Amino acid sequence: MTKYYEVEALRNYLEVTGAKITKVAKEIGMDRKTIWLTLDGCEPSDKTRLKFKKFLNSTIKDIMTVTNYDVDKHTIVRPESFKN
Repeated sequence: MTKYYEVEALRNYLEVTGAKITKVAKEIGMDRKTIWLTLDGCEPSDKTRLKFKKFLNSTIKDIMTVTNYDVDKHTIVRPESFKN
């Protein structure tokens, strides 16, 4: 465990989704060795943490858009066709 929430969030993302580090490294725009070392416990640079944060924020934004999540109500808004 590290003291950086970005690193822990990325570790959880990889665990939950089963994504490969190579795919995530390509999406983030980083070397997979750097990601591996950071997840293994090495001290991340501010640039690395910023890239992790940007990637995770865009991923969450995409999930919220696809599921039509209403931030104010904290619920997923169903289209009218699903309502009975």
